[in-house]
Amino acid sequence: MSSSEAARRGLSASRAVRRVLRTAALIGVLLAVPALAAAQEFDFQVSVLHATPGGSVGKDAARFDRLLRPRVRYEGLRVVEQKGARLAANAIGQVKLPDGQRFRFRPIDPAGPGALVAIDMGRTKGDFRLRAGKPLIFGGSSWRGGDLVVVLELRE
Repeated sequence: MSSSEAARRGLSASRAVRRVLRTAALIGVLLAVPALAAAQEFDFQVSVLHATPGGSVGKDAARFDRLLRPRVRYEGLRVVEQKGARLAANAIGQVKLPDGQRFRFRPIDPAGPGALVAIDMGRTKGDFRLRAGKPLIFGGSSWRGGDLVVVLELRE
């Protein structure tokens, strides 16, 4: 075997080794990405509020009063229920509302800031980008002389 033939074989062997290493690295990345997305969990807080034309704002509803006052007309506001939920991507969380409806939410895309969340609450359906510190507010149905309001928050 001549020296140029040996050099060619050595070069071919090093190319083959590099190709195998690149392929192994690519396979590792492809296997890791879905596992990371599935392992990511989101911490949600769902608050169900009752806004009424009369009454006052309850102490536990004061924080929500600052959020809702510019958007919703009411005099009285109280927290009916609060529920925390820790969900993985594509897991469904739900809260049964006092009027019998269900508020369902599902984080569907962990990429990007916050989470893309699918919402289903009666006639209200859609996908919304939810960021920590920026709650989503949904108007509910009439209930006991007022209106239900659902606030979905992503906790950090």
